[in-house]
Amino acid sequence: MPLFLTIGLVALLWLGSLSQSSGQRQRSVIYSASSGWQKVIFKQTTRLGNNRPGGSSKAPPRPSAEPAEPVAKLPEAATTPVASSTVSVPGFRPAFTGDFVTNRNRWKAGNLGDYYYQIGLGSYNIRKRNVNTRRVAFSSVPLPPTINLNNADVFTIRADVLADSGQVPAGGLLFGVKDSLNFCSFTLNARGEVSIKREVNGQTISDYMPGDFFAPGVPIEKNRNRLMIRRRGEYLHFFINDREIRTSPYPFRFLSGNGIGLTSLGYWTSFQKLSVTIGL
Repeated sequence: MPLFLTIGLVALLWLGSLSQSSGQRQRSVIYSASSGWQKVIFKQTTRLGNNRPGGSSKAPPRPSAEPAEPVAKLPEAATTPVASSTVSVPGFRPAFTGDFVTNRNRWKAGNLGDYYYQIGLGSYNIRKRNVNTRRVAFSSVPLPPTINLNNADVFTIRADVLADSGQVPAGGLLFGVKDSLNFCSFTLNARGEVSIKREVNGQTISDYMPGDFFAPGVPIEKNRNRLMIRRRGEYLHFFINDREIRTSPYPFRFLSGNGIGLTSLGYWTSFQKLSVTIGL
């Protein structure tokens, strides 16, 4: 009996070594006779190379250490120097505009004396509050320093004067305004007559401007007329609807001030598109 067990043990050991070398069996179980049939397990050790059929594994590829090809450098764009904002623009003419959308120029507004002054929507409206008054409405603002009527050889002042439907506008332009007592004016009345006047200290001076109303010698329209004053050298020219009145031109005299304004004689007068420009 011991001989039989010994032969069996040797046979089992021989078979286990064969299976381990061929790699077909991962584990071998051996029962030892001397230890009372103790279970012994043999485990396959890790090898450097995996020789199992169909179980080959590939190592992850290593990143290439070769430098990438240099990217072609884009050509630099040619830069053009920007002109300074202080460069003067050819043909530039200093201008003052009364657009009458807002009251940025600080015209009279609201109830003042016998008149109501309203500005907005592109119009400056003057309406009588006292229908029996003999005073004329007077509203003026100073021109900016870039516009000097006394120094400019050429300037143009223009505005549209409007009235109620079917009426001739009664109102006009003020220029060379120092205050309400020193100014020059170019106005129409409801009969279609025109006045060119110069006042000094509240008195009408008729040394070269007539001051009284007279027929202008050009057609006058109802509802709307455009008044224009233009200085050319030593003379002042006066126009109604782009036609020069019969007594124009007048010699230019030094103005009392450098303000611009509007005046009204009628119950309701509206002004639009007021502008002052220097130069041709």
